[in-house]
Amino acid sequence: MILFYIVHHELSDAIVLQAYLSTTDFTNNVLIVDENTLINTHLENPSAIICSIPALSNNILKWLKKQQSRPILICCGTGSEIENLVNTQQVFAYLQTPFSLERVMSLKKNIYDYVYNVAKLDAEKKKEFLFIKSDYKLIRIDLPDVLFFSGLKDYTQIFLKGKKAPLTTLKNLKEFENKLSSEFVRVHRSYIVAMNRIDYISKNEIIIETCTIPIGNTYRKILEDAIARNS
Repeated sequence: MILFYIVHHELSDAIVLQAYLSTTDFTNNVLIVDENTLINTHLENPSAIICSIPALSNNILKWLKKQQSRPILICCGTGSEIENLVNTQQVFAYLQTPFSLERVMSLKKNIYDYVYNVAKLDAEKKKEFLFIKSDYKLIRIDLPDVLFFSGLKDYTQIFLKGKKAPLTTLKNLKEFENKLSSEFVRVHRSYIVAMNRIDYISKNEIIIETCTIPIGNTYRKILEDAIARNS
């Protein structure tokens, strides 16, 4: 669910915006507040603040910076107000008046995607190990030590830094792909690699330590996107 606070100098505009934002089920609440209430009252931390440019003060900007889980800031105003806005570094998006339902819904989807992607990435970063069954034992593997995963039908071999032999577990590669963070990328129907373990990439293969891993044509765009994120 997404929680919005609206800070607006025109109550009628704020009410219209509140009605538009409340039209879909992924909104938990949309509250209209003034600057004093926002800054000085213990409110539930919102996902997003929508503030009209005339109401946007240095106090609000300072308050945003102090928040541990910082809400995203959307500024709304006329075309000239948006064009002349000086404090733009903290602004996630702009909403031009007069409001249209179509534009508000488009913006809301972008906010939804951003907030949940950030939450997903935060959750991924916290996952540092997995337990696997291998040789009738339950073994913990530390994900920072993983070089790559190699799929063998219903089995997967896990190659670890400093280990000569891989661990073999009765799980297919798809099961690992669904659990791993974006630091791991599937580059072939039989391989998932740790991006931070790649030594270099040539036209059709990846080198990790002494191992050569082929790049499948189907997965080339996925690899290119991962490289772009880390460049």
